[in-house]
Amino acid sequence: MSLPLGLHSRQRAAGPCDTLQATVLDVMTTTTNISPSRKANHNLDSLESLVQNNLDAASHRLEQLKYVHNKTDADKVAKKIIQGTSSALEFLHGLADAHPIASIVVNLERQRHENDAHIAVVHTSMLKAVFHLRILNHEDQSSHKDSASLNAAMKELCESMTAKIHSFGEFVDSYHGHWQRTVKFVFSYVLRKKLEDFSQEFDKLVREMDSIYKSTMQIQMATVVTNTTEILRRLSFEDPDARHLKHLVPKKEGDDATLRNNQDHIKKVAAQMKEKLTHTMRGVLQEDYDNFLQRHASRYRLKCESIEREMHLASERQAVRISGGPHQLIEDKDVQLLWSSNNWRATVKCRHFVEGLHEYYHKQLHFGSSDLTDTSDMSPREQPGETSLAEKAQSVRMSKDAWTLEYFSRSMYYAAIGDIIDDDGSGYISALEVNIFLKSEQRCLRKWSKPQWFAFWASGWHNNNAWYHDETDRMMHGLLRIIQEAGPDSRDAQWANIKNMLQSLKPLILVMDSEEVSGTGMARNHVPHQLLELQEEFRQHEEEAISSRLRQFGTHLTDGASIVAVVGDARIELHIMPLIYVLIKLLNDLVAKVANQRHRNAEDMREIEALAMSCITVFVAFDDRLRELSRGWRLEAKDIGMQVDRYADGLFKKYYAEPGVFHKAYDDLRCCMFGEEYELPLHLRPVMRSQLSAPVDAVAILSKRVEALERTKAGTAEQEAKEDGEEWWSVVW
Repeated sequence: MSLPLGLHSRQRAAGPCDTLQATVLDVMTTTTNISPSRKANHNLDSLESLVQNNLDAASHRLEQLKYVHNKTDADKVAKKIIQGTSSALEFLHGLADAHPIASIVVNLERQRHENDAHIAVVHTSMLKAVFHLRILNHEDQSSHKDSASLNAAMKELCESMTAKIHSFGEFVDSYHGHWQRTVKFVFSYVLRKKLEDFSQEFDKLVREMDSIYKSTMQIQMATVVTNTTEILRRLSFEDPDARHLKHLVPKKEGDDATLRNNQDHIKKVAAQMKEKLTHTMRGVLQEDYDNFLQRHASRYRLKCESIEREMHLASERQAVRISGGPHQLIEDKDVQLLWSSNNWRATVKCRHFVEGLHEYYHKQLHFGSSDLTDTSDMSPREQPGETSLAEKAQSVRMSKDAWTLEYFSRSMYYAAIGDIIDDDGSGYISALEVNIFLKSEQRCLRKWSKPQWFAFWASGWHNNNAWYHDETDRMMHGLLRIIQEAGPDSRDAQWANIKNMLQSLKPLILVMDSEEVSGTGMARNHVPHQLLELQEEFRQHEEEAISSRLRQFGTHLTDGASIVAVVGDARIELHIMPLIYVLIKLLNDLVAKVANQRHRNAEDMREIEALAMSCITVFVAFDDRLRELSRGWRLEAKDIGMQVDRYADGLFKKYYAEPGVFHKAYDDLRCCMFGEEYELPLHLRPVMRSQLSAPVDAVAILSKRVEALERTKAGTAEQEAKEDGEEWWSVVW
C-alpha cells in the first residue's frame, strides 16, 4: 500500500504489511527536522556499532555452517545466529520510532524452541538488507540536490522490501507449521529453491541501496558479502532414515509433483521416516506448495497482528516518560483520580488497589460521584450549577451499580480482581498494567461500567469457567456415547482411531481446575441477577469472537502464536476455557456427522485431526504459562505451591499437583495421531515436572514460619532489654 510522503505514523493505522515502508518514509520525512543534539539523544551510534559487530559475527557463523556435517550442530549454530542478530531490531526501533515487519518475522522465529539452519541463513540476509537503511541516521537528505529523486527511489525500494519480507515471513511460518519429515522430503527441492530466491532478493536490495546512495549522496558503504546461496546448497544433511530413498529425492522442478501423485512412493517415504500418514499430511501433499502458501497467508496475517499488538504493549512499558506522576499513564479519569489521590507510586500491592477501589466507589455509589464529567459538549442549561441531564444519567447508572460493592468489600475477591490486572502474577499492580487492562477489548466490554468490570472479574469469570467446565465435560460424555452406539458399519480402523483419540483427549481438555459456581453466597441461586446477566453477555461475546477468528484462521493451531491470534490475548489462562469449549463443540458436531457414514469424507477426517492437534497445542501453551509464572514466583522467593492454589482461582492447581497424569494422556493422544515412534517438535512438548515429591502440608509450613518469627522476635526483645539495662547502669554509675 503506497503512502504519501508527508503522512506521519501517528496519523494512520498501519497494518503489518506496510509497517516497514511507513517506518522508512517516517524517517525520510522527519530526519530533516532533527538536530544533531536530538539525534544524539537517540543514542543510536553506539547501538549501530553493536549491531554491526553482531551481524559480522553472524556472517562468520554462516561461514562455519559450510563445515557442519549434521543437522543437530547446524541448528545450534542457527539458534546463536537468531539470538545474536536481535539487537538489529532495537536499532531499527530507535531509527524510526516504529516496528518494522522484519522484527515481527524475527520475533516469531525467536519464540520457537528449535531453529532451522536454512531459515537462519536467510534471516541474516534479511536483517543485513534492513540494516543497510542506517544511512538515514547520519545523512540530512534536505542538504542534497537530488533529495526528491532520493525520496522517490527509496520509496520504491522500501515497497519492494516490505513485500519480500512479508513473503518470507509467510514462508517461514508455513515451513515450521508442517514439521513432518515426510513433507520436508517431498518438497525438499521447492523449499531449497525458495530459500535461495529469498536470499538472492535480499542481497539484490543491498546492491540497489548501494547504487542509490552512491548516485544521489556520493556515499560508498562498506558491505560484507556472504555467499548465502553456496551455504544453503551445502546444508544438505543426509537423514539416516532416508538412506534408502535417494532415488526418490526431488532434484528439479516438477519432481515433487511426480512424487506426490504416486501414493505407493508416499507411503514408502512415510514408512521409512517412521511417520504415520495422517489425513492432514495427505491433504498437504495433494496440493502445489504455492497454493498452500496462498491459503496460509490469512493465518500469517492474523499472527502478525497479534504479535504486533504485543510488541506495542512491550514498547509502551519500556518507552514511557512521565513528569507529573505515574497516574498520568492511566487514561481512565476515575482510576487516574484514584491513583493520584492515594499517592501511589509506579506500583501498588493488589490488596491496597482493591481497597482503594472499594473506598472510591463506595463514596460514588452512596454519596454521589466526584465531578469528573466533561462539560465542554453540554448546552448552557446543562452546565454545572443545577442538576444536568448528564449528572442525572450518571446518578441513575451509579444507583444501578450499587450491587457491585459487595465484591469490592469482601477480601475473598481481592486476589481475583488483582490477578486480572497483574500480568506477571507478582502481587503488585503497575499503572501501566491498569491502563492496559482498561483498554483491552478482550478483557472487558466497552458498554460496561468500571464497577461492573471489576465485579465480573471478581466472581463472574470464575463462574463462567465452572459453566464451561461442566458443558465441556457433558459434551465429552456425549462424544464417547456416540462412539459406543455407532452402528456396525462404523467399526473399522479409522473409527477405532477416532475412539482412541477422544478417550485420550478428555483428560487434556479438562486439565483446568474449576470448582463450583461462586458468588456472594457461594451458590448459584445467591448470585445476583445482574452478575448472571454479565456472565451470559461475556460468554456470548467471547464465543463469537473466538469462533469468528477460527473461521479466518482455521482450526489447525500449531503453536503459541496461533492461540494468541485466536483468543486475542497473550494471557491464555483468561480465555482457555471458552477456547476449549468452542473447539469441542466443533468436534462434537463433526463426530456426530461421521458416526454412521459408510464412506467418510477425507475433509471431515482432516478437520477432526486438526481439532485434536489444536487441543494438544492449547495444553502445551497451558504448560508453558504455568512454567512462566513459576519462574517469576521462584525469583521472588514465594511458595510456588501456595501461589498456584490461589492464582486465577486455582486454575493450574490440578495440573501442578499431578502433571504425570496429563503427560500420559498427551503421549496416548500423540501415539494415536502420529504413531508410537514419532516425537512432536520441541515447542509442542509439555515439560512441566512434578513439583511434589510428598504431600505438602501448608499449615505445617506456616506454623514453622510463625515459630521462626517468634524466636527472632524473642531474641530481639532480649537483646533490647539487655541494652536498656546496660544504658541504665551506665547512667547510675
